[in-house]
Amino acid sequence: MRVPEAGVGSLYGEAELSAISRVLCSGESLARGPERPAFEAEFAAACGARHALALSSGTAALHLCAQILRLKAGDEVICTPQTFWATVVALVARGVRIRFADIDPETLNLDPATIERHITPRTRAIYLVHHGGNPADLSAIRGVATAHGLPVVEDCAHAPGAAHRGEPIGSGDLCCFSFHSLKNMTTLGMGGMLTTGNDKWAQEASRLRAMGIVGQEAPRQGGFGPYRKPDFDLNDQSAGSWDSGWAAIEETGTNFGMGEVQAAVGRVQLSKLQQVNARRAQIAGQYDSALGQTDALRPLCVHDEDRSARHLYTCFVRREAGVDRDELARYLQERAGIQIVLRFFPLHLHAGLQPFGHRYGECPVCERVWFEEQLNLPIAPSMSQEQVDWVCEALAHGVRACRK
Repeated sequence: MRVPEAGVGSLYGEAELSAISRVLCSGESLARGPERPAFEAEFAAACGARHALALSSGTAALHLCAQILRLKAGDEVICTPQTFWATVVALVARGVRIRFADIDPETLNLDPATIERHITPRTRAIYLVHHGGNPADLSAIRGVATAHGLPVVEDCAHAPGAAHRGEPIGSGDLCCFSFHSLKNMTTLGMGGMLTTGNDKWAQEASRLRAMGIVGQEAPRQGGFGPYRKPDFDLNDQSAGSWDSGWAAIEETGTNFGMGEVQAAVGRVQLSKLQQVNARRAQIAGQYDSALGQTDALRPLCVHDEDRSARHLYTCFVRREAGVDRDELARYLQERAGIQIVLRFFPLHLHAGLQPFGHRYGECPVCERVWFEEQLNLPIAPSMSQEQVDWVCEALAHGVRACRK
C-alpha cells in the first residue's frame, strides 16, 4: 500500500462545484463582488476577530504584517526556529534581523521562557507559529509581549479551527492563515486571510492589498495646470489625486486580493472545517493509541484545555529505547511505502539565513529534537481507514526491525 505524506488537505464536493458555478454564471465581476466580504465576515466571526481580510496567500498576509508594523533594516524580531521559510521571508527581504528563541520539546512551539533573553531596544515584534495546528502558549507569550510593548504576529497556517484555552486562534494582534491546497481548508489551491482587532492595521492592510499607499497625505488645491477636476461622477482612476497627494510615502501596496470564485469556495470550506478537523482528530487518536503500544515512541503534547487543528501529526522517537529516527523513517518510506516528510528543518540553519550569521548551536533544543527525535506521520481527511491502519501496523513492525 502507498500512503502519501499529506494527500488532500481538505475535501471538495458538490457544494464547492455549486459555489463555483453560481459565481461564474452570476454575470458579476470575478475580481470584486459579494463573495469576498461575505467570506471575510464569516471567517472573522469564526475566529472571534474584529477584522478579516481575504488575500492571495498566507505569505501575502505575513508580508502585510511587516508593512503594517513598518519593520525595516536594523529592526529585530523574535521568532520560532521550528517553521517553514515563508514565516520569515518578508522579514529577510526588508533587512530585519531575526533572533531565534528556542522551542518547547513537548509541543514544538515557541518556548515562552526563552523569549525574554532575546529582547533588545531594537525588538519590534514576536513571531510565533501554531505548529501542526497545536496552539502555542499564547497566555505566556502575550504576557512577555505586553510587558515589553510588543505586538505578536501569529502564523496560523496550520491552525484554522484551533483554540487556546477556549479562545479561537485568530483573535490576536495579527494572525495569518493559509488556504494552500495542503491546509485544513483551501481556496482552490492558494489563498490566505489576515485577521486583527486593530482598526488602523485593518484599514492599512485593506489599502495595501489593493495597490494602495500608506503615509502622510497632503491636501491639494486647484487642478493640474489648466485642467480641473470633472464636475460629474467620472471614474478617471485618479485615486484621489485631484484632491490630495502624499507628503511622505511609508508603504506601497501590491495586488494581494482574493478573487470571487476562491472566496465562494472558501465559504463552503469554512462550513466544513469542523467536520474535516474532526476526521483529522480521529486519525490522530488512532495514532496515539498505536504509539501507546511501544516504549520507542511518544506523542506530541496537546494541552488539555486546547483544541488542535491536527494539521500535522508529529511524534518523537526515543533514542534510549534503541531506535534511530533516520532508520525508522527509512523503513517506513522504503519498506512500507509511507511517504515521510520531516516538517520543519530548523529555520536558523536554512541556507537562506546563513549569510546573516545564524549557525548550529543557536537553538539546541530545536536542533536535538529535529535531528534525533522528530517524525511526521501522514494525516489528511482523504486518507482511507485502510491507510491509517497500515501506518499503525508499519510503525509497530518498523520499531521491531530498527531496534538495536
